[in-house]
Amino acid sequence: MKIAIAQVNQKVGDIKGNRRKIVDYVRSAKKQNADLVIFPEFAMIGGYVEDLLLNKNFIDKNYENIEIITTRSDLDSMITLIGTVSNDKFEKEHIINTVSMFTKNTMKVVASKDILDDSDFKDSKYFKRSGFSNVFKIHDKNFACVIADSPVSVLKNVEKASWLGVDVIAVFSCSSYYKGKTAHIREILKKAAKEYNVDVAYVNMAGAQDGFVFDGGSFYVAKEGVFKALLKNFEEELFIFDTDGKNVTENEENIAKEMYDASVLGLKDYCVKNGFKKCVLGVSGGIDSALTLAIAVDALGSENVIAVSMPSEHTSDESIQYAGKLCVRFGVKMHTIAINDIYNSYLKNFEKVFEGTNKDSTEENIQARIRNNILMSISNKFGYISLCTCNKSEDSVGYSTLYGDAGGGYAPISDLLKKEVYLLAEYVNKTAGSELIPEEIIKRVPTAELKPGQKDSDSLPEYNVLDDILEKIFYKNMKYQEIIDSGVSKEELDKVSSLIFCSEYKRRQAPVGTKVSRAAFLKNIQFPITNGYIWEHTSGDIDKE
Repeated sequence: MKIAIAQVNQKVGDIKGNRRKIVDYVRSAKKQNADLVIFPEFAMIGGYVEDLLLNKNFIDKNYENIEIITTRSDLDSMITLIGTVSNDKFEKEHIINTVSMFTKNTMKVVASKDILDDSDFKDSKYFKRSGFSNVFKIHDKNFACVIADSPVSVLKNVEKASWLGVDVIAVFSCSSYYKGKTAHIREILKKAAKEYNVDVAYVNMAGAQDGFVFDGGSFYVAKEGVFKALLKNFEEELFIFDTDGKNVTENEENIAKEMYDASVLGLKDYCVKNGFKKCVLGVSGGIDSALTLAIAVDALGSENVIAVSMPSEHTSDESIQYAGKLCVRFGVKMHTIAINDIYNSYLKNFEKVFEGTNKDSTEENIQARIRNNILMSISNKFGYISLCTCNKSEDSVGYSTLYGDAGGGYAPISDLLKKEVYLLAEYVNKTAGSELIPEEIIKRVPTAELKPGQKDSDSLPEYNVLDDILEKIFYKNMKYQEIIDSGVSKEELDKVSSLIFCSEYKRRQAPVGTKVSRAAFLKNIQFPITNGYIWEHTSGDIDKE
């Protein structure tokens, strides 16, 4: 049997445009003599549309476009499976997440989502649980469809569908990327195919939406545990193959490439789908702005990236030189706007208000806010999107200036720990075969340069220590004492955990950023802003009242 997997990159809410692409892909598959074409979960509505699902006009528009596909007479010889949303048959006011089969001018719902997954998106807010998988025959093979996103739900759904005695299970997904996910899903379904003696087709959305990246990576694995199709990661693709054809070989996992490609796609789709053609960012001569610039160039092209150097009296000559060298190597135009006069004007106007006080972080943060004001002014004047260059390590502990370097329209590296920023910088240079990001930038000691001799480590643990603590808290879910027992000092853990809990008000005001981990701020991690809890060792003592 000849199957076409349509790994599409749709736009959320653009039902008409999404429908047209679906029809074009079906026609292309038909020309190549495919027997069946499969589209991912939410292919019609474009992805997770959130509260648009509560808009009755939106749902009506969805049904109108489904009907148009049904009436396309030139497609009536094709069997097409599309991820859709439908009314519940018995409770019309409820909608369910479904797979619909189109053939011979008819449409039939053949599956609905059984396990509602709230890890990234609030499935249970919008959909009624109504799990069923009808068995239908295509070319003497019994098929069943399931809708699943997380690895756990994927495995559970395939196991349940295998009880139906089918030959092929098609898994429909609109599943967001996290580090290592592609290999994880493949390994799970390869084992499941062998264990349950069934072929498995996995089709996932490609593209990005509001910082979520849908990594594609669709595939078809036969019951022997061999792959018949492996689609590209992070790219739209129509892949046609024969289930009796030759086997294909998996590529080796490359985490740095995955994370970098996800970062590029996250920014690219955010800009393209929201109408931004160019971006602007500050370049400081540091590693964070250097990697952000590299991502921006790959996402939008060097001609569409505008860099701004904004030196102050505390900016070293090396920083200015490194920023210039970086922009030359990437072919990016750089403007220089010195902030000394603006900064001194601020201080002069604050003389009476600040009278009798000593200089502290207030004066330091004024510089960061001036810089963000400059970037946002350029953004406002020309319609460019302003990029925030903060990383996850900084955001975790609030090491950024609210309305300063923490501001912007999009944050490409906000879910990258500092060590991952270095990893991807090295990947950029290795892939280019040259030092696109100057080695001096990679090796220099991190500094905000807001006062003489300032280093990040003056305020924070060294980044290798900080990242180790953050991984143990957010990724490994270790308890307080377990982290202490792993070799982290109590003093450092108390400092970091206190900063994490008291910095939520900053993170709530941070720009949208690309998700590359299982635990991203604003998407998976959220603490109360008003918070009287301090994470500390539980001694068992109770205060006597």
